[in-house]
Amino acid sequence: MQLQPTPKSDHMLRVNAKLITSSTILHLTAEELERAIDQERIENPVFEVDEQHVCLFCGARMYVLGRACTTCGRYAQPAQGMSEVFSRTDVPIEAEWSNAEQLYDSDNYGFAEFDRDEEFDPLVSIATGETLAEILLQQLEALVTPGDEPIAEQLVGNLNERGYLEISVSEIGELLQMPIERVDYVLSQLHTLEPLGIGARNLRECLLIQLLALSEQETPHPLAYTLIDRHLHSLGRNLYHEIAGELGVSEQEVRLGSHYIRTMLHPFPAQTYRAEVSYGHADHVAAYMRPDVVIRKGAAGFEVELIEEKRFRFQSNTDVTASLPSAGATYREMQPYLHHYSDRSRFFIGCVQRRWQTLKRVAELVVEYQRDFLEHGVRFLRPLTRSEVATRLHLDEGTVSRATANKYVLLPSGRLMPFSDFFDGSLGVKDILRELISCEEPKRRLSDEELAHLLRARGIPVARRTVTKYREEMRIGSSRER
Repeated sequence: MQLQPTPKSDHMLRVNAKLITSSTILHLTAEELERAIDQERIENPVFEVDEQHVCLFCGARMYVLGRACTTCGRYAQPAQGMSEVFSRTDVPIEAEWSNAEQLYDSDNYGFAEFDRDEEFDPLVSIATGETLAEILLQQLEALVTPGDEPIAEQLVGNLNERGYLEISVSEIGELLQMPIERVDYVLSQLHTLEPLGIGARNLRECLLIQLLALSEQETPHPLAYTLIDRHLHSLGRNLYHEIAGELGVSEQEVRLGSHYIRTMLHPFPAQTYRAEVSYGHADHVAAYMRPDVVIRKGAAGFEVELIEEKRFRFQSNTDVTASLPSAGATYREMQPYLHHYSDRSRFFIGCVQRRWQTLKRVAELVVEYQRDFLEHGVRFLRPLTRSEVATRLHLDEGTVSRATANKYVLLPSGRLMPFSDFFDGSLGVKDILRELISCEEPKRRLSDEELAHLLRARGIPVARRTVTKYREEMRIGSSRER
């Protein structure tokens, strides 16, 4: 990146780094922090990141990229790289996968091939026992007529492990002796389901489906649609200057558009889906619902690790004189700009490090307090509030709330759960309630009033309406539905 006193540089100088506050950084999810780091890396020539290759699910070191983690067995690595994915858009889908099976390396756009045998296949198995195919069919049943259900079954049954459709609309119509228009309609309904992009027939369609859905929630980068629709091949070859010339925009705008696509969209929709079971309920979460905190049990007891702390190494490189043009601005003229970016880099790094420090302190206190829960299970979860944690750590309660909001914890058992579950006093009751329901006689299901009576007999005073609430939160049907 070249530093020159330009109108754009003057504008960037007016950006106050203090707008990026510690509390804002603390509140970000892991994925949002990742995007903030990437954005800072793009905009700030002084800010440097050395990214370590670690599993984003368990934090283990990844020695061979693009393969399942040898520690936890999951495919949980940095966002799938798009460079090779983008490079071909007019090839058969199998060849497109071959190009797409790459792992993004943020430092040098390097890639490593996947080992197909070690991949997690979300269409075959998920943690709850329900396959993605089953969940898609359940959703489609509510969107199509009974007469169209055979079409839905054919569409879902012909999705590959990436989530792409391997059969044409005309083939399904011919197979079922049904109008192509009906097949097109059911396919359009499939395209509205999570994970976004499921059922796409090629990479371009997959990305555009996701972009359209995102545009209903936020304003995407203005170049995103055009880059996907017309310039995937050039984008994959990093021909930013060429694309900029064709579109009549700056190269920086093309880079920012590319960055948006790489971080917000996923080339393989089925791989972004995983079902995780948390205490008291089953949540179907995307792959980006990955742990922020990993709790391990070692010889000395429970230990807390932050995956992002292991993953990122920051520094401010003030020796950027090589970026100065040989003719133009002198070092003296560039000093104000260097000072600005240097201050901004140090402030950003400080905010992230304070995030890590706060999150780790909170997690360590919670782990110490909930040791019995970690050892013996949910029924040993002790009552705990964020206010109590704040008092013990001499922090503001809002700070504790921001530190734990939308964060996930990987337990020693391998279970992924929301950090907020540590503060949910209902989980133990729900676990007992689930046990009572599982042990009831098939011919005589227990009513909510009877369940409440059994809980009260165990010394747990709950009302019938509370039982109803907990049961519905666990997605368990009523006695009549069971």
